Amino acid sequence: MRALQDLAGSARGIIYDVPTDQRPYRARLAAPSVAGSPAWDRYLRTRRQVDDGALTLVISLRPLDDQERRLAVDWGARYANSFVLVEPRDASCDLGDAHNSAAVRIAAAIARTPEPGPAAESGWSRGTPLGRLLRELYGRWVYWPSPAADATPDEELLDLGGHVDTLALQLLRAIPQRFPQDAFDRSMTFLLFWERELFGGPVPRVRSVFRTRLGMPILHDPYCADRALRRLVNAGRLPLVGPTAVPRLSYGFGSPVPAELSDEEFERLVMA
Repeated sequence: MRALQDLAGSARGIIYDVPTDQRPYRARLAAPSVAGSPAWDRYLRTRRQVDDGALTLVISLRPLDDQERRLAVDWGARYANSFVLVEPRDASCDLGDAHNSAAVRIAAAIARTPEPGPAAESGWSRGTPLGRLLRELYGRWVYWPSPAADATPDEELLDLGGHVDTLALQLLRAIPQRFPQDAFDRSMTFLLFWERELFGGPVPRVRSVFRTRLGMPILHDPYCADRALRRLVNAGRLPLVGPTAVPRLSYGFGSPVPAELSDEEFERLVMA
């Protein structure tokens, strides 16, 4: 577990350790209920503790099929799009099965790795046989390119070849490349057309859909959503007003947001 924490490189993370014979499943794609197990219920309780909208790693001990992937991050989650799923690279790897060849290699690496001790610093395992093997076995980042219920997830291999490489470090590079500002601009335009009810109240309200709805661009920077909203206002698609009645600021419909207005000032405005 300490070595997996070092591999993650982030204090925010949970382990998906549900065995294959206890995996959840739906009888039909549209079925609201899920057949679970004690291991699945335990995982859900753990996930619930960090279901607060902040980006959180989900490290699976084995590769999952597309249905189980969606259930692992989406079913019953309030902020499904804030969970970032990473799996082993090899389809045959299952670190939850002691007889699996990868698990046997892990056990041998543990035997060659010294005990960290209570005072060991974070990252102690990265130069050990165990740390090197974990970087070899991981990581396949799984994400959804569309919020459609039947969307097939995409995959991207993370480069963990460096001694100090961690999942969090590589994801901080990969997520903005996969979801640049333009992706938020397109999604915001779509939302304004189809879900106009989201556009009312404080500016930060529009961020929520990027955290809750699986398949929307991953909100690696809260201001990505705000900047997409600013673009709509400047295009005359949406009005904003100041947070107080006096003086009453107003933007949109021919009055663009001043370029010098900072992101921090913009987020205090209100969608009218």
